[in-house]
Amino acid sequence: MTMFLLLVQDVYYLEALRYARKNNVNSVRPLLFLEAAYASHDSQHLAAVLRFFSDFIPGFKNTTDHNTYFRILAEMNSSIAV
Repeated sequence: MTMFLLLVQDVYYLEALRYARKNNVNSVRPLLFLEAAYASHDSQHLAAVLRFFSDFIPGFKNTTDHNTYFRILAEMNSSIAV
């Protein structure tokens, strides 16, 4: 678990998600990753994190975290299109 948190803290959150999937880490906190992806200002990273948790955690699409960051992703993409 320590390796996992170090990856997140060092902004290697996509690698940390791969690690979580490969090693069946069950105590993943979506908000930690969503905030890191948002801070990167990269809509593709945010989309990847949302997709991961939608696949990894049953019912994630019905959470406040999903709804909030899905809206943020839509706003990021609309500002890119302008």
